Amino acid sequence: MGKRLNLFMRVFVLALVMAVPSLFFSLQASALWLVAAVAIAMAVGLVAVVAATEKVKSIKTGLPLEDELSRKATWKAGYYAFLTGLWLAIGIMAANMFAIEVFKLPEIEFRYAFEALIVVPAVVFIVLALCFKRKGKLE
Repeated sequence: MGKRLNLFMRVFVLALVMAVPSLFFSLQASALWLVAAVAIAMAVGLVAVVAATEKVKSIKTGLPLEDELSRKATWKAGYYAFLTGLWLAIGIMAANMFAIEVFKLPEIEFRYAFEALIVVPAVVFIVLALCFKRKGKLE
């Protein structure tokens, strides 16, 4: 029972940490961004529920929660998601500089850049982790 409670608490905190900033920045924007923020929060919640259900099934059947392949796939996907986040931040910064200096356009608002910097690496991580786990060969 302690493992389940620990797992659900971790999933709940993760969902809150990912959803609250998006909702906070969307409350100041139009209704469209509020709907987008709620959709993001619901997607995060759905992924958390699926992950928790998978872990609970593994606990019930007595299978190990992590094996060597899962651990390597998670680390590799995390590495690529981190690099994606870094390059995205550099790209947003460069786009702002060029938009202001060269093309005399307004800069990208912080809330849009912040949401992109949260959502894009998270999606990259989820997709790559699933691909690497199904592929099997990580070398």
